[in-house]
Amino acid sequence: MAWLGFVTLMTIYWCFFLSVVSGRWRWLVICIWLVPIFAMTIHHDNSGAEINGLMVLICIVMFLFCRHGLLDVKLWNTRVRKRHNISFGLLYCILFAMFLYSFAQAQIHGYMLNVQGWQSDHGNVWTMLLTIAPMLAINWFFTRMVFTTIERLYCKKKELTLLSCRFYIANESGVEKGIGKGYFLEGIQNGVTYYFRMTRRTYYMLQNEAVLKLQLKVGLFGGHYVTTLDSAQYLKQIGKIDRRDARLGIAGCILVAICGIWLFWLRI
Repeated sequence: MAWLGFVTLMTIYWCFFLSVVSGRWRWLVICIWLVPIFAMTIHHDNSGAEINGLMVLICIVMFLFCRHGLLDVKLWNTRVRKRHNISFGLLYCILFAMFLYSFAQAQIHGYMLNVQGWQSDHGNVWTMLLTIAPMLAINWFFTRMVFTTIERLYCKKKELTLLSCRFYIANESGVEKGIGKGYFLEGIQNGVTYYFRMTRRTYYMLQNEAVLKLQLKVGLFGGHYVTTLDSAQYLKQIGKIDRRDARLGIAGCILVAICGIWLFWLRI
């Protein structure tokens, strides 16, 4: 159990690190699936609570599914994919059922504070509604990530040469001020304008390029993804930032590992 908790803690740290390096806060969102497991590993030895294997399995599988939707993607545009509202809605309901079950079981077994009042005489309808509301919102992001994972199971490859490339930082609506800002690319091929969102690392890697040759992958539902940028020139431009991020990442990893060793093996 201690090893499961230690691995979970290190995974949460690396998701946090990837969120900072890539500028994609969804790496933090997927850590929510690991919260019940982490809580279980902390309280198991002290309380002797029963281990819920199904909850652990659901959390690990869903974490991996959501992770695959983010993994290796340098540039993307999901706004161009075809709408599948019925499939998306069905997937949303299935994921929410697993999401709610996992957190309900964590509260029932005493891994977490029973805020929602499951199997309790002190349960309150309003408290239940207030806690489920943010879960519904978070589940929307989970569904989008799993939907992307499904879409990326089969991709058609296409070579894309973008001219007059423009890089900018703005939100999804193109406004350069306010919250929710990200990194974007705009380029033209054969009179057609292509838009991509990108990670922070990719932005600093490509920001001086006027012409780009990309290996585009078109997903099952029409989404655009770029997962490889192999040019040595690109890697050279980002080398200084990579070295700085690596030093910070390793230092943070050592500190978190020390905390994990104390938490799961040395703490009385």
